Amino acid sequence: MEIDDCNRGGSREMEQDMTAQYFLPLATYPDASSGLIISNAVTFAGYYSAHLHACALTVAIPHIPNAWSSLLLDTPKMIEHAETVSRDRAATLVSSATNLAASAEVELSSRTVKTTLPLLHDTAATEARFFDLAILECIADVPDTRIVAEAIIFGSGRPAIIFPNKALAGPIDHLVIAWDGSRAAARAVNDAKPFIRKAKRVSVLSLTGEKPLPEPSGAHLAEILVASGVNASATVARFTSSSIGQIIQQTALELSADMLVMGGFGHSRLRDFVLGGATDGVLHEPLLPVLMSH
Repeated sequence: MEIDDCNRGGSREMEQDMTAQYFLPLATYPDASSGLIISNAVTFAGYYSAHLHACALTVAIPHIPNAWSSLLLDTPKMIEHAETVSRDRAATLVSSATNLAASAEVELSSRTVKTTLPLLHDTAATEARFFDLAILECIADVPDTRIVAEAIIFGSGRPAIIFPNKALAGPIDHLVIAWDGSRAAARAVNDAKPFIRKAKRVSVLSLTGEKPLPEPSGAHLAEILVASGVNASATVARFTSSSIGQIIQQTALELSADMLVMGGFGHSRLRDFVLGGATDGVLHEPLLPVLMSH
């Protein structure tokens, strides 16, 4: 028994000493990742003493021989130009991440991964599987940012933090958990443990009028968190809008949240992948940092 106790103690110490590993995918084509997501990723990694891994995804575009396209459009030259743009953007983004991380004294590793354009999003999801979480951006007028986010959230098996298109204002002191008692929500709470532990305050938010939910469900989660040493409380809001994703985010902002924690929900309907309403609303326009887990 003494040996077992020592082993358990050693395991706890090792868990506490483990450095979090964050993944930052950097798109280069057709649209490039913004400088803002690099800045936010470096700042966020600094808050949690994490190691940041920047991965620039460059594209190779296969040439399909076609006499007419070559004659009229000079397709080979267009392909060469696109691949050159992708490589140049990769170098610029990696250089920016390296410089910002050095200034902030954040540990950074960088690499470039070459993939084909059709496999770009699957490659991002595959790369994300090696890390504790992915740091993503969703910009409304840059559709590819959302496609990459969806691929990683639903294909990597890892949680992701989605940042709005604005600078991270400060430390993550107040977390709001969007709780509906679902499996995805439970997974998100578990994945958010490192942030819950360090938060000064946690609010468990439940919506009424959106789906049947046992009344004490959010309060019970808050009680469990309190028993774990977390300063947690439960709050209830009324669902009054056609966009549940917007209602959840607006309520979190009204509670002065620094981050929202929620489950990412999606299901297959025939050949289409259909997102849940809250997930779709957040990915359409994130208003604050959102930890999403599927």
